[in-house]
Amino acid sequence: MLSFLDFLRRHRVGVFFALALSLSWLAFIPYMFTEDGIPWFTFGPAAAALIVAAVTGGWRSVKSLLGSIVRWRVNPSWYLAALGLPFLAQLGSIAINPLFGAAAPNWSAIPPFAEILPMVALFAVFSGPLGEEIGWRGYALPQLLKNHGALAASLILGVVWAIWHLPLILVDDFTSYGALMPVLAAIVFTWVFQNGRGSVLLAILMHVSHQNSVRYLSRVYTDGDKVMQQWLAVGFWLGMVALILSVYGARSFTRARSAKQALPIAGATKAGF
Repeated sequence: MLSFLDFLRRHRVGVFFALALSLSWLAFIPYMFTEDGIPWFTFGPAAAALIVAAVTGGWRSVKSLLGSIVRWRVNPSWYLAALGLPFLAQLGSIAINPLFGAAAPNWSAIPPFAEILPMVALFAVFSGPLGEEIGWRGYALPQLLKNHGALAASLILGVVWAIWHLPLILVDDFTSYGALMPVLAAIVFTWVFQNGRGSVLLAILMHVSHQNSVRYLSRVYTDGDKVMQQWLAVGFWLGMVALILSVYGARSFTRARSAKQALPIAGATKAGF
């Protein structure tokens, strides 16, 4: 008969997902009743990751997880990919939007850089990148890669990532293209993660880049033109996914033939979903 700890170890990924969703959604409840509240629910994945890592693998797993956040010695080209690709998707969609009937972009709607910069730093901590990526790419992705190819692991994580955003419906901040984006982005994030030595720092930076390129660059359009531009951006992400699969294949997203994952969490044993 399995002990409770054995059960947690065997189903650590499922336990992590359940805990990440429940902690996040419970923390979201007060946010619904505040006009300008900070969405603390974004720290749910990080909290869940640290809890499950500590219970199932002890300090060794927690230390490995924390170490991946500051793993910065990565080929500079992957920093360029992490920071640049989300902006290219937005800029490309803005450039071609008039071809589909949109008005010319209103670049004056974008705030000055000096005004944006401090907000980017604030959003990086309190609006998703830090709190989410410690859980999604720091814990869940390496665990999923033990039993799944890179594409399958990305799709599983991407679907959960999309579901995680569902409470935003309650504050009118959830869109159909926003629901699809996490699934596509999860694949591109995995590609960067796999080739970037399992650096969660890269994932955080890519999340910051994507989040703020959408937040600020999309202001050049409003109403229906903005919706169309965001769907075109989805098309750019879909193109990135197609290119990754055609060049790297679905198994590892890397040139290496053997290992399915970049760097596993230390002390973790093989476990199912």
